[in-house]
Amino acid sequence: MMNRDTIIRIIIGAIMVLLGIFTIFVKSFTLNLWLLLIWIPAVFMEYRAFSGRDRNLFVPAGVLITIAVILSLNVIFPGFITEGGWALFIAAPAVGLFQSYFGREEKDKGVLTAASFLSALSILFLLISVAPTVLGIFIGIVLLGVGGLVVYKNLRTIRR
Repeated sequence: MMNRDTIIRIIIGAIMVLLGIFTIFVKSFTLNLWLLLIWIPAVFMEYRAFSGRDRNLFVPAGVLITIAVILSLNVIFPGFITEGGWALFIAAPAVGLFQSYFGREEKDKGVLTAASFLSALSILFLLISVAPTVLGIFIGIVLLGVGGLVVYKNLRTIRR
């Protein structure tokens, strides 16, 4: 039976093999290799925080993981940050604070309040950023519905 450290080393080795294959065969992966400089410490800090070795790493680990996800999404979907994804950067400290609040035995209401405020602010800015698109679709649906209703009522009165 393998112990926990052996399993972790096997997983890390497998990830390194996959990264090597991607580096050799996927050209665009090499152009975005800089993302590993964010992902690797983020995952390492998350592991240390959740394993109980260093609970003080919850906040920086949450911040780095969130930033790594945002930057990865921007690589996968070019323009993600400029078209509204920038609002998620405000959520980065909120993720770390939520992890810190739920990961500790003693619950500090101030941490929860700050995390909730930052989350609400991030969601508000995200909604404001995507509002023109969503608002345009909503207005289009309303216009279709009202216009269809007007046409239907007028056609009904003509047939009488």
